[in-house]
Order: sequence, then C-alpha cells, then structure tokens
Amino acid sequence: MFGRDARWISIDRADARKALKRSVKIMDAIREKIARRVIVFSTGYEVLSGQIHDTNKATITQRLESEGYLVRIGPTLEDDREHIVRSLKEAVDHGGYSLVITTGGVGAEEKDHTIEALLELDPEAATPYICKFEKGKGRHAKEGIRIGVGMVSDVIIVALPGPNDEVRSSLNVLVKGLSSNLDQQDLAEDIARNLRKKLREKMQHGRGEKIIKAEP
Repeated sequence: MFGRDARWISIDRADARKALKRSVKIMDAIREKIARRVIVFSTGYEVLSGQIHDTNKATITQRLESEGYLVRIGPTLEDDREHIVRSLKEAVDHGGYSLVITTGGVGAEEKDHTIEALLELDPEAATPYICKFEKGKGRHAKEGIRIGVGMVSDVIIVALPGPNDEVRSSLNVLVKGLSSNLDQQDLAEDIARNLRKKLREKMQHGRGEKIIKAEP
C-alpha cells in the first residue's frame, strides 16, 4: 500500500514540475510583452486646443514600432503639474507598460511642469539641462530647458521636448540606450548631449533663441 501511495506522490510531483515550468514560461512571456509596451503623452494647451497639430505621437509610434515595441497613444495632458503626476502614476500603476514617454512642458516658462511632475514621482530622476537662460528675463521663470529620465516601480519615464525635430533626434539615442540597458543618468545625459549639439547647430544658422549659457 505504501508503494502505491509513493507512486501517486511521484506522479503528482512530476505534474507539479510541469505546471511550474508552464507557469514560468507564461510569466516570461508576460514580462517580455510588458517590456515592449509603451505609452506616449503630449502636453500643452496649444496641442490640447488644436492650435498646434501634434506630430510627436505619430513620430514616436512609427519609430518604436519599427523596433518591435507596442505603442499606445495616451491623451494630451494639461499644463498642470498635479494632472501630469496623476496621469503618469496611473500609467505606471495600472497600464502594464515598461516605458512612458512625454513630449513638451520641459521649458523655462511658468507653464512648463513636466520635469517638476517627474521629480515628484522620482526625486532621483536625471534632469540635465539642454541650455540655460537668464532667469526672470522675459518669459523665463526658470533657469533653462531640461529633459528627464526617471524610474518609478521599474517603469522608465522619459520627458522629451516638444519640437518634433528634437523628438526625432532623441529617438535614436533613446532606442540605443534602452537596448544597451543604460541607467537613467547615462540615458538622460546621452539624450541631453545630443540635443545640445542640435541646439548649437540651430544657433549657428540663426534659428536658436538667445542663450545665456549653452551647456557643454
């Protein structure tokens, strides 16, 4: 009788091992799928009101989908820090994404709140300057333009500028950095360095704003 019970226990353990392997494969598949899921938000009254046609979402979608990512288009966010924080937190907590991208709201004007929202969610987010202005002069309520890369609950949040040419230029750096598993500091600095170079090129052709200090 004991031997028969042992045989049944052995079968149960074998079935359990098979079930465990299936579970591991399923979890790996889910993690792999999540690792390729992205949501994209634009910010700004001009985009929200339709004064400016939003080309950033299409640009990002096309580029990332060509790399095998699954991209969802999120709503355009208001120029309001608390609203941006809530929207990003919702995406992180309940969206099942590995990457959240925002465009716009990283400038030096009072209405720009994306970097502040990112820092509220991740106080250790990397937010290097692209350029600096004279604070308090004209519409410059802050020191300059920054981009941001943060991490919240293993979800990467990347805050890019609003101009479409700067978004396009940033995507190659972003894709390369993600594939290389760069940490948020290195990824942010690579994106910022590329944008500084682009800004200097604009200034050489007379298309840049008056910069007090272009970051090196």
